[in-house]
Amino acid sequence: METELPLRPMTVGELLDASVVLLRRGWPPLVALGLVLALGQQALVGLVAPMPDQVWTDPAGFWAWLGVWLGTESTAIAILGAPASVAAARVVAGEPVGRRTLLTAPGRRWPATLGLAVLVGAVAVGGAFACGLPWLVAYGAAGLLVPVLIADRATGGQVIARPLVLLGRGGCRAGGIRLLGYFGWLAVRLAVGIGAQQLLGELPLPVPFAGAIGWVVVDALAYPALACLDACLHVENRMRTEGLDLALATTTGPRRAVLEAIR
Repeated sequence: METELPLRPMTVGELLDASVVLLRRGWPPLVALGLVLALGQQALVGLVAPMPDQVWTDPAGFWAWLGVWLGTESTAIAILGAPASVAAARVVAGEPVGRRTLLTAPGRRWPATLGLAVLVGAVAVGGAFACGLPWLVAYGAAGLLVPVLIADRATGGQVIARPLVLLGRGGCRAGGIRLLGYFGWLAVRLAVGIGAQQLLGELPLPVPFAGAIGWVVVDALAYPALACLDACLHVENRMRTEGLDLALATTTGPRRAVLEAIR
């Protein structure tokens, strides 16, 4: 299991690699859910705030589109964080990933996950409307919310307070790496999304929804990958700030109990 998620503090490169490996282990349900969410995002954005044809002559329309896009994007990643956190917790506990049960394992915590996802999305929208800069802070700070809820089994006020405490203990390192991962995948998404749109536009026959096809395909992979990064960041941050790796190495009981012990 250590080759999938090293049980020690990791470098940035190792964290990014670990997130991809985690996605590979649980990709069927994660990508399937990612595809549904990417399709839903395209439909919602198209209905609520479509991209204006002339950005510079319609700045209000552009900011509306950007806000709704970033909000739905953050919501999708947060929802995917639930099964991704289940997969990470199982790896840390030395259990099989269990692809067939990744989507059902959160169980009664799904409503709380959806509530957090909506909250994260609303904050992202507000950050985008505030000229975008607050969005950077909000995105960097929101990554540990769902992993704390699912992997740590936090309840009540701990669901909000503990992620912020962990983020502060680590010197906001997890938030910075989360932003790094986001912009790395954004470059891939822009290349695939714009490239597919241009390519399909050159075909002799018009392709329905040509502008959305490339984005849906790449987002169906990017969103689960970013959710897996959040899960890996949470586990690694606990190793770095709480000594989770040492506790796991010295325990004589179930690893799951150590993982769910909140300090």
